[in-house]
Amino acid sequence: MRWRACVADNNAAARAVAWAIVPTAALLTLNGFYLGAAFRASEALFWLLDVLQFVLVPLASVWALSRLSGVRPRHYGLGPLAGEDGPAMAVATYALVIGVYVYGYGLAKILALMLPWEWPATAFFYTRAIPTHPGGALAVLAYLSLTAAFVEEIMYRGLPALALRPDVYPLVSGAAFALIHWESGTREVVATFMLGVVLAALYLRIRNLWPFVAGHAVTDMLAFTGTYGY
Repeated sequence: MRWRACVADNNAAARAVAWAIVPTAALLTLNGFYLGAAFRASEALFWLLDVLQFVLVPLASVWALSRLSGVRPRHYGLGPLAGEDGPAMAVATYALVIGVYVYGYGLAKILALMLPWEWPATAFFYTRAIPTHPGGALAVLAYLSLTAAFVEEIMYRGLPALALRPDVYPLVSGAAFALIHWESGTREVVATFMLGVVLAALYLRIRNLWPFVAGHAVTDMLAFTGTYGY
């Protein structure tokens, strides 16, 4: 906690965290403009771009942050899997966060349906890239769910909590998380914003990012397999 306060009060450290977020956030925000065209041109190009935005650039950013500023994964919530409260509390925490993620996203989607207006989705839907073969489909689903879970939780939940004041962090985190879903239409933006604010507020209390990674992965797996049917 002392280290987190130091980062929040240290302009140089806060800027370093912000610059670590920018490259990945820029790619994830802009990918709605190019992923669909890349997939139509070449599946190999599509997967190369996806690995770039969800693996290579994020890894380079957190590596640079660690080497140049001393910000390690444990500082943004990726410490011990069970946290510091013991196995029983860890199980309860994971269950709570996964439940908030899965059911919170479902509820947010339902609430977003009440909007009287929307802009249409222009997204490339990842379901188009999932193979029909069961083994290949499972591998692709695991890759899509896990990479999104790790990268988005680090970039939109863990790292911003180091650089932002607690009073502004939930709104900024939720807005940034929603922005990368713009190509999926107004309702998805509103749903992910509502969910993002709740998750950020919850992270401030828990300060362990692992349950959020797990909840994100489970939610994405359900979404990719059509469980959320609206």
